[in-house]
Amino acid sequence: MSLPFYGWISSLAIDPVEKKPLRRFMPGTWTYSVGFWHCTMNCPFCQNWEIAHPLRIVQEIISPEKLIEMAVESGCPSISFTYSEPTLHIEYVIEAMQRAHARGLKTILVTNGNVLDQPAHEILAHTDATNVDFKTADAGIYKNILGGDIKVVQNFIHVAYELCHVEVTSLAVPGVLDSASQIHSIGQTLAAISDEIPLHITHYRPAWKYHKPPLPSEMIQSMAEAARKHLKHVYAYI
Repeated sequence: MSLPFYGWISSLAIDPVEKKPLRRFMPGTWTYSVGFWHCTMNCPFCQNWEIAHPLRIVQEIISPEKLIEMAVESGCPSISFTYSEPTLHIEYVIEAMQRAHARGLKTILVTNGNVLDQPAHEILAHTDATNVDFKTADAGIYKNILGGDIKVVQNFIHVAYELCHVEVTSLAVPGVLDSASQIHSIGQTLAAISDEIPLHITHYRPAWKYHKPPLPSEMIQSMAEAARKHLKHVYAYI
């Protein structure tokens, strides 16, 4: 296979599905989690920067067939493509998802959602559940600081809602996503698709190039209350 990094696996673990985070898809179960290398965005506060922007890569190649065999042997009812950005490896992930379904596993995609419409449809057609990062309500920050496109992410969430179970995560980061007004905007955007979409507001920790202190717990609670004006299922992680 000539695709770069095809089958190069950075991480393998067994996680509670709530860690993805998914709260309304197969709750109380465990998921076989696989991570890759590199990312399609450049968030300076990346919480998984060691594999998303690696200084050194440990080459471990696992074929989709072998990966699914390992997932089945784990006893988990699902497999999650997670940690770094799985859509960068879309060909591998789709093949693995097809094999997973053939073996009776559910498939989970944890993604930044910065994926154009056609490939979004292609991968989500094989996805049972996805958690999508909605990183900020500010289009300028998305483009100039994070290296993404807010409209592309919004469209991805819309496509996901049509094709599979979808939940959304917003990481509360000072200077990026740090106000009730921003979460109010995100809540409105999601509610325009469906007020049933769960939103997870998570706490950032200083990482990689970003060393600002985390937002106070009171601000996270305030952001959650703003989101609950629009959405039925809002989870705040203090």
